Amino acid sequence: MGLGLGLGFEDQVSLIRKIQHGVFEKAPFGEGIPDYESREPSDLMKFGQGLCYNSNCKRTFYKAFHYVGFESRHVYILYKDNLPFWRAAFRYGQPSHAVTEVKTSKGWMFVDSNTEWVAITRQGKPVNADDVWRRFAEFENPPPYLKDPWWAIRGMYSRKG
Repeated sequence: MGLGLGLGFEDQVSLIRKIQHGVFEKAPFGEGIPDYESREPSDLMKFGQGLCYNSNCKRTFYKAFHYVGFESRHVYILYKDNLPFWRAAFRYGQPSHAVTEVKTSKGWMFVDSNTEWVAITRQGKPVNADDVWRRFAEFENPPPYLKDPWWAIRGMYSRKG
């Protein structure tokens, strides 16, 4: 059993936040690793900055969370923009985002890859990627780009990464 699974919920969230903070401290949000380049955690640390689709979310967060015993998964967020899914999925330049979900003792929790923010309601409940935009008003200081409706697609990777 990994460290993450042996902790109580509050300590799990604290550890998740520490990992998130550590990644952003070494490689803050900024220019992404060029397309088609390696995106392993060591590549991100050498490059020193990253974008959601590019490194932080896809590999570094995923591997770090697994290393300490959490189950985690990649989530591709495709913004709806009043389009049917098939049009949004194939539209050039369609807004999207990439995040990680981490399984805590109270359920799956959205972990952002552009800011140091995790989806915990003011009442202390974790929220998964399906529900963040629906429950936007329940959070303390959520990033504004998480307010608009989207589809959360697990396991699908960005068009660019």
